[in-house]
Amino acid sequence: MSDILSQSEIDRLISELAAGDGAKCLAADEEDSLSVKPYDFRLANRFPKEQIRTINIVMQNFVQLLASYFTTALHSTSEIELLSIEELTFYEFNNALPSPLVLAVVSSPPLEGSILFHLSPEIADCVVSRLFGGNGTNNSQAKKAFTEIELAIIERVIRQMLVFFDEAWAKVIKFRSRLERIETSSQFAQIVDINEPVAVITLNVTMGTVSGVISICLPHMAIEPVAKQLNARLWYSGTKGKKVVPAAEDIEDKIYGTPVEIHAFFNDTSASAKDIACLQVGDVIQLEHKLNEPLTVKVQNIPKFHAFIGTKGLKYAVRVTDVIKGVEEDE
Repeated sequence: MSDILSQSEIDRLISELAAGDGAKCLAADEEDSLSVKPYDFRLANRFPKEQIRTINIVMQNFVQLLASYFTTALHSTSEIELLSIEELTFYEFNNALPSPLVLAVVSSPPLEGSILFHLSPEIADCVVSRLFGGNGTNNSQAKKAFTEIELAIIERVIRQMLVFFDEAWAKVIKFRSRLERIETSSQFAQIVDINEPVAVITLNVTMGTVSGVISICLPHMAIEPVAKQLNARLWYSGTKGKKVVPAAEDIEDKIYGTPVEIHAFFNDTSASAKDIACLQVGDVIQLEHKLNEPLTVKVQNIPKFHAFIGTKGLKYAVRVTDVIKGVEEDE
């Protein structure tokens, strides 16, 4: 009830408005509301919505491939969900990493520089436990630093993850991802300036009763060479209007363009091992082939034609005289 104005307060406000004081107050309030705020260029969006949309499509494919791999390799039902794709500074991403950690530094030409794959300790522990025959549940004790053997196992898993990462991107960009190194401390994995914008892709991974995250850090500087290709509209329109070649014609074109080996043979000539061992430069080998008898031309070691030997320009050549019948039935 205290918010309701009394009659005397209403009368005083009306009198102030009539005198012009209220207009000054309103003008002052309006001026405060329209005051200029400083703009922080570090927070400017460097990843357009089209790029984020394309990355989202690719990551949905990556999630499916990765879930199938974990389910098969770990013999445990694995569910992976794409949680978010957000733009941060590298400092914000690096500062939020837990300890201990598994951080894979990856090069993916044609991207410039490196990108990062981060596995949360829960996921790394579960992967190691399952591959060593354990049940994959979390340890009640505080997690110590990863051992060399554990890191070797995790490295093999990450290398396989990169295969699926490249496969997911194949329809947009051909990647050739390669694991450079694995770091267990975030201070040794500063791949760009701390204020560099990065796209952080967060995947929620559930393996049985264990849940954790896998994060992928894509620096803006790294994707600049392929920025124009990260446009979903151009990606879909690229196939629009193109002539669809029927499957039969496509196969026929590929068959006609397949290279095959062709050899022309004289008749076989027999010789003893002693005669061959005694051959010297200048010796003559008598062939069991008459001058007027055609050569046999073989295609992929299959007799196909008869031909006579000759020359064309400065090269030897053969002129096909007839086709060897019955080859189609033999094949």
